[in-house]
Amino acid sequence: MDTAQLVIMISISLITLIILACGVWVILIMQELRLALKKTNGILDDTKQVTSTVAQPFNSLSEFVTGFKNGVELFNSLFSKPKKSDNSK
Repeated sequence: MDTAQLVIMISISLITLIILACGVWVILIMQELRLALKKTNGILDDTKQVTSTVAQPFNSLSEFVTGFKNGVELFNSLFSKPKKSDNSK
C-alpha cells in the first residue's frame, strides 16, 4: 500500500469514529432531554392542581357576593317606595 492510501484509510477511520461518537452523544442528550421534559410536565401538572385548588375558594366567594348583591337588589326592588314624578309644571 502506498503512503497516501494509508493516510486516507486512517483519516476515513478517524472521521467515522468521530461521527459515531457524536451520534452516541446526541442520543444521550436526547434521552436526558426526554427525562427533563417528563419532570417539567410533572411540575406543570402539580402547578395546575395547586392553582385550581387556590382559585376554587375565590370563585365560591365571588359567586356568594354576586348572589348576595342580586338578593339585595331584589329586596330593594320589592320594598322600594315609588318615586314621585314632577308633573306640576
